Formats: sequence, C-alpha cells, structure tokens
Amino acid sequence: MEIASVIGREKALYLIGCLGRSGKRPWRLNLYIPRHPGDSHPLVKILGKEDALRMAREFGGMNLQPANGNALVRRFRSREIQRLVTEGKPVRDIADLFQVTQRTVLNAIKINKNNHNYYEGI
Repeated sequence: MEIASVIGREKALYLIGCLGRSGKRPWRLNLYIPRHPGDSHPLVKILGKEDALRMAREFGGMNLQPANGNALVRRFRSREIQRLVTEGKPVRDIADLFQVTQRTVLNAIKINKNNHNYYEGI
C-alpha cells in the first residue's frame, strides 16, 4: 500500500517534503512509523494526530523508504520553464529564478519541443 492511499496525495507530498535526507545517500529518504505515535512525535506534528494514527495502523513498526519526489519537481520545473519562455522571459532570468544553469533551462525547452504532451497531467 502507498502512503498516498492512506493519507491522500497532497499530505503524502507534504510529508515527503518535510523529511530530512539521511546518511551517505542524500537522495534516499527513511521514515520510521511507530506503532503508537505520541503527541510529541514528529509524524504527529507534521500530519496531525488523525493522519499519524492512520499511518500507524497501516505501517506501524515499519521503516519506509518513500520516493524523494525529485521526478515531480523536475516535471513541474520544466513545465514552468516552458510557460515562462512562452511569456518571453529571458533564459538567464529563468535560470536564476529556479537556481539552475542556463543549460538546464535550454534542455527543458528542448524536451518540451520534442515531446509537448510529456508534462500534461502533472
């Protein structure tokens, strides 16, 4: 079962965004779900008591390694880059806005031109 099916997609994405990176692999996320989360547990503080208890019922005692969301961020960024280019914003300004290189902006534009339906439905 996926986290999103227990607490909903938006809350799952929010939870993923709140998790810190760990160890030698900063792209990997680790999330321990206690069987009985107390009121002071970080999961309760992030999600609220009701959703934390749902997570505990479904995943209690498990150490989860959810996806880090980088693919979603890249798709969103590419879609927004394309929108800004269409509005006539300079590549340099777009790169500064997203804190990426100008080459990354140009690559996003190229991908969008080659496959214009790729980013629909995000």
